Amino acid sequence: MVMDRRILCVGFAVLASSFMLLAGVASARGASPSLPAGACKVKTLPSFVAQGEFAAAATVGDVIEVSCNPYVYSNGAEVEVTASQLYDRCNHDLTWYLPAANENDDPPPNSRSIKLKLDQDGNANVGLIAGPHCMAGGSLITVDQLESPYETFVEEFKVLPAGDTPEGLYITPEHQVEDQETSSVVTIAQAEFSKACGSETAPQVCSEKHVRIGAGQLYQRCKVGDRLEIVGESRNEFEESTEALNAIELDNNGNGFVLLLGEESCAPGPSLIEADLEEAPFTTIPNSELARTNPAGNNPVFTIETPRVR
Repeated sequence: MVMDRRILCVGFAVLASSFMLLAGVASARGASPSLPAGACKVKTLPSFVAQGEFAAAATVGDVIEVSCNPYVYSNGAEVEVTASQLYDRCNHDLTWYLPAANENDDPPPNSRSIKLKLDQDGNANVGLIAGPHCMAGGSLITVDQLESPYETFVEEFKVLPAGDTPEGLYITPEHQVEDQETSSVVTIAQAEFSKACGSETAPQVCSEKHVRIGAGQLYQRCKVGDRLEIVGESRNEFEESTEALNAIELDNNGNGFVLLLGEESCAPGPSLIEADLEEAPFTTIPNSELARTNPAGNNPVFTIETPRVR
């Protein structure tokens, strides 16, 4: 009888272990996110060098990515993104750019904040251009839940003074999870031609020269609507085009940027972005000579990632 009890106990132990193993497999296959209940995250560019001349002097750009726990706050729930300090710091001139926006949800032309609807994964992306005449310094970006549990989340974005930067073409952010509903994305391409107009022994700044931005691969990935919209720092827009001529007029430090918006149905994967000086010496990025001195700025690739919980 004692032996039977031991066998019975062992049987129960094995059965319990099997259930635990099955539960572990099920949990791994349908794992819930590690975010605590009700939590959101907000991600901005950490900083941005003020760029531009004349009507666009001291202008900056940013991309804000919001991620919330989809089991608590997602799928149509609204958040309000506010850049009030940046609005004040940039002469009360801040424009929001929402990828795949339609006539009913176009962002206001100039305001401190914008309301975003989260997708099923709890994500939303938006870009902005602020300025001209931005003052250097830090500004808080806040995200407020407009429904229960009404939490607020904060990140800092810094405006840096104008100055020479390492030469190259930088994509910021360089990768992004696309919107689950519209498959849209938004990023910034920053061209830095600080010493591209001279030789190694006599470098010269390419101030006030014009730069073409080519994004043919990204255009081909986005199949619906305007497909690709390129917005210059002066808010000049190039819609439904693989490239933008005179997209950037470099400032005295050889810097300039554009906002890139993949409008709808963008296929996941990497897209090479190009920058060409439209005047002598007609430097092109990427190029092998620049790769020896600054490989980071010579690999301007933007990667679209499939929808997921971030």
